[in-house]
Amino acid sequence: MRELIELNKLRPIDRLNILGLVAIAATAIFFHGKIPSALWIVAANCVVSVGILVTANSESKDGNAVARFIACWYTFPLIFMTFKELYLMVHAVNPHDLDYLLIRADKVIFGTDPTSLLDRIATPGLTEFLQICYSSFYLLWIILCVDLLTNKNRKGFLFFLFALMYGFYASYVGYLIVPAIGPRFTLYNFADLNKDLPGLYLTPLLRGVINSGESITNVAKAAMLAQRDCFPSGHTEMTIITIAVAVKYKAKSAMVIIPLGLGLIFATVYMRYHYGIDVIAGAILGVFVLSTAGWLESKMSGNRLEEDITRKYLRSIGEKVNADS
Repeated sequence: MRELIELNKLRPIDRLNILGLVAIAATAIFFHGKIPSALWIVAANCVVSVGILVTANSESKDGNAVARFIACWYTFPLIFMTFKELYLMVHAVNPHDLDYLLIRADKVIFGTDPTSLLDRIATPGLTEFLQICYSSFYLLWIILCVDLLTNKNRKGFLFFLFALMYGFYASYVGYLIVPAIGPRFTLYNFADLNKDLPGLYLTPLLRGVINSGESITNVAKAAMLAQRDCFPSGHTEMTIITIAVAVKYKAKSAMVIIPLGLGLIFATVYMRYHYGIDVIAGAILGVFVLSTAGWLESKMSGNRLEEDITRKYLRSIGEKVNADS
């Protein structure tokens, strides 16, 4: 049992995820009186944290292909899990949507609502293309990860996972502080979206898939059911991170990721998912994450932690020797 919980087996991404799960669980405990599912959130995060510890230790053993596969890919279902946990927490913790502040900020910056400006250039063909771009959000990560692993760039792969999760955990703070549902609910009639902003063939299907992912299962209650995940724009933040990592590590898939990613960022406002200020905040947060991810990853490195502990231990011995002499 002792071998299953050796912390020095954890990679930086594992340490970050455990810290993130602990932070979410701690928030659920602090607001347990407001969050009906707080106990389940805490229990789930404890189980997953232990699973990460066990997987990290098993993956370090030679020949454990299953553990190695899980260690590579568990981050992606974890994103969905933590995202849904925030769904259960945000509105319970902060029940007052702040869309009106974001709308006001847009009018100060742009003079009007950016979505209304983009309505002037809307065509079914453009809507179809941008809906496809927006729906490629998760696909872009998979494409980049497969590219990096195929080309044996494990360093780039692990850095991307780290930056991606770092970005998500940072964006969750924004969701809790500034809950908002977006312009498709506040500035438009959500039920008329397919009629007001029609695509060609795939748009209604892709919209439906995205709505289901955001727990919108009833159009009449859409605003009440919607996830409060507008500010900052995670789509903008994570896409900037994805593009930057693809360029940094010279990934061949960059030629696909860059045009789809830029289209995705434009689609966040055009498709009425986000306010303009959401995109600005997401871009700023994305740059911040990219600027600090390398430093944080090195700080969370097992070797670096061991070196720091050893250095402090040796320093304490030296100080003791000097005191005795």
